[in-house]
Amino acid sequence: MARWQGLSRRTKSGARLRKHHEKRKAELGRPEAQTIIGEPRVKEIRTRGGNHKYRALRLDYCNLSDPNTGKAEKVRIIDVESNPANKEYTRRKVMTKGALIRTEKGYAIITNRPGQEGFIAAVPTQIDVDATQQRTISAKKKKRQTLQRKRIGSASGIQKKPTTKKPVAKPAAPKPKAAPAKKPAAPKPKADAADEVPTVTVDKEIVVAYKGRNYKFDKKISMKDLKEKKAPKIVKDKVAEAREFKSWS
Repeated sequence: MARWQGLSRRTKSGARLRKHHEKRKAELGRPEAQTIIGEPRVKEIRTRGGNHKYRALRLDYCNLSDPNTGKAEKVRIIDVESNPANKEYTRRKVMTKGALIRTEKGYAIITNRPGQEGFIAAVPTQIDVDATQQRTISAKKKKRQTLQRKRIGSASGIQKKPTTKKPVAKPAAPKPKAAPAKKPAAPKPKADAADEVPTVTVDKEIVVAYKGRNYKFDKKISMKDLKEKKAPKIVKDKVAEAREFKSWS
């Protein structure tokens, strides 16, 4: 199947692009090289304008350059640890740009395109590959065990028992405190019969003695002032009798 390398039909944001011409042969692509470890094998390809590409199909060495010293040396490739471009490339040990390889001098990362240039350039790295692989293996093992457990459970017809939550006893409401018992009120002393009858004394003032209290009034008090005065009615009646008010009540 032919590979087309023309413009996409959509923009990055998803808007539709209307094509202004049909597909051209110049936009025809070639299959990728998928370089692997092996005896060196580089294929020369003629490209547009009489130029050439060198497609590396197999390589077992790389040019390892140290950015600190600026020197490079040819070292042998031992293995391909990982390739972030494609999980299948990691499994098949395919080397592309960005792949992590293990060399005689340690781990390195590929910095060029072997399928376009015909060689491999790499720089050393200090990545802890063993710890990374261990984490990956542990995650895969855990996932495999979970799937196996589910498969065994479904095959044997075992179903998980529905978990029923035990009813949680609510704390008892605090009992209302009993109100303190009211003490019986002390009986009021009964007034004497003599105190209940007011006595009137007319001298410089009209004095009415009633329930142990003396109410004093002016000797010439008027009916209007008497009504406004604050005193028991029985006291005012005695004052009205002393003043001889005919229409008091």
